[in-house]
Amino acid sequence: MVKLVETICPRCNGNGYIVVQNEDIDCPMCEEEFMHMGGKVTTHNGFVMLPIEQTRKNVEGGRESIARWSGETLPEKGKDGS
Repeated sequence: MVKLVETICPRCNGNGYIVVQNEDIDCPMCEEEFMHMGGKVTTHNGFVMLPIEQTRKNVEGGRESIARWSGETLPEKGKDGS
């Protein structure tokens, strides 16, 4: 079984919304639905579950998608900037 970890949403960068044609819309990738007080609630939490092989650690100790490059990722072998 693949181990899943909570990571920053690579589509909206954890903001919960994306910009499409100069308009802010809710990010469909990090949408979460749950029951609260008998009703269904939809929220955009800025996180997604990804396989650990598709993520890397960032400097804040969290995980982010390897496809996302924020500039705050820990240096990798051969990418030390020198």
